[in-house]
Amino acid sequence: MSAFNRQHRVHLAIKDRYIRFVESGKKRKLLAYGQKSLPDGVIVEGQIKDRETLELIVDEMIDQWKLKGKKVSFCVPDSTVIVRKIHVSNEIPDHELNGYLYMELGQSIHLPFADPLIEAVPLEKAAENRDVLLFASRETVLHEFTALLKGASLKPDIADLSVLSLYRMYYHLGLAKQDEHVLMVQIGVDAFVLSVFNEHKPVFSRHYPLEFHDEHFELSKSRSGSEFYSWVGAPNELHSQSQDITMEIERFLSYYHFNLTKGNHRISKLVLSGDHPCMETFYSDIHTAIEVSVQPLLEPLFQTKKGRNIPPVYAECIGLALK
Repeated sequence: MSAFNRQHRVHLAIKDRYIRFVESGKKRKLLAYGQKSLPDGVIVEGQIKDRETLELIVDEMIDQWKLKGKKVSFCVPDSTVIVRKIHVSNEIPDHELNGYLYMELGQSIHLPFADPLIEAVPLEKAAENRDVLLFASRETVLHEFTALLKGASLKPDIADLSVLSLYRMYYHLGLAKQDEHVLMVQIGVDAFVLSVFNEHKPVFSRHYPLEFHDEHFELSKSRSGSEFYSWVGAPNELHSQSQDITMEIERFLSYYHFNLTKGNHRISKLVLSGDHPCMETFYSDIHTAIEVSVQPLLEPLFQTKKGRNIPPVYAECIGLALK
């Protein structure tokens, strides 16, 4: 492999229904992108259930876009990640935070899985306590995806969260302000994620499953070989789903103001992105129902080196490339 090619990296987002990538080269120039759909039951709630089929799809992707042997960064599936703010004593030094949080598992800290990988990020100090941001993901899930990518002749070396990657792209576009309490809304075909950032740091993230019905979606293929879903369901089905999501956002805005910030702060901006084929409908409904200003990331904002527009569904992959 030439020295030139060694600088090429692949940035993957792995979901229950899709696997997509952006390839970057020298000086983070974006070179190529593509995606494959995943059949029902291959990945379920972020966990590999049908490894054989997934290996075939990943191999096909690598052959089609000539990705073999390249370094890879990837987003850990959202459904296997917890982001939470925890109060700890000021007496615990930064370098002991991770160890302290591991000790508190099952005591003051309860997580929905038994094998967490924990990362602590110190936040501001108060009188006796300080806030620490807890990131937890499932160790087995991380190892499974790393092994899968290595087995496919790729070189995984960075794992990240989709919410951090998306915010990184938003920040790179010059849209982020330090003092804002921004709610990132990512809507997929079978789930949506709500994450809050303040002072450029995540303070909360939650994953909400959505019902996925095969008969509502049709799989299509672009000229370049990427696969994507189109909506073929009834308009009232879409309206119902859109209403449910909008109601959940409204509920969260209230919860953030009254419970999470004890009445001190409100969400000041909502940023909308996602790979659901009906994002424009969701934008219209959310924009109409909610008084907070909505910033849609639904247009192509980046191009490849050869001038091709990169569809907005690759936002998280682009965020990885900007790391």
